[in-house]
Amino acid sequence: MPLTQRPFAEIGARLGMDEGDVLTMCRDLLERGVIRRLGPSISHRKVGFTGNPMTALRVPEEDVDEVGQIIAAEPDVTHCYARSGWDYNVFFMIHAKTREDGLDRAHAIVRKTGIRDFRVMFSTREFKKIPFEISKGSNTGKE
Repeated sequence: MPLTQRPFAEIGARLGMDEGDVLTMCRDLLERGVIRRLGPSISHRKVGFTGNPMTALRVPEEDVDEVGQIIAAEPDVTHCYARSGWDYNVFFMIHAKTREDGLDRAHAIVRKTGIRDFRVMFSTREFKKIPFEISKGSNTGKE
C-alpha cells in the first residue's frame, strides 16, 4: 500500500484504472470474502513491540470453539488458531512493548478462558517475514 494521501489513486494509476474502480474492486473482494481485510502490515519489532508472546493452550476438544471465541474477542489478539492433533491445540499471539507486558497480558487473557494448562513462548529469531504480493501479470491458475 503506497504511503500517500490517496493510495487507491496511486494503485489505480499503476494499473491503468480509475481510483473509484480500484475502491469498487476492493469492496467487492471484501464482500465476497476473497480478502478479509485491507490494511497495513507492520513490522512489530521495528516499531518497538519486542514482547510478542505466542501462547498455546491445552483445551478439551469440546471447548475449543468457546475458548477460541473468548480469546479472539480480545482487541490485542492478532492471531488465534485451533489446531487438531496437537497436545496444545489453541494458539494466540499478542504484541507488547516489553516481554513483561506481553507475559502479563497473555496470562490475563488465559485467565478469562479458565484453562489452566498453557505455555507462553517468545521467539528468539525471525527467519522470514515478507509481504504477500501478486503482480499485475501473475498467473493465478484461474484461466
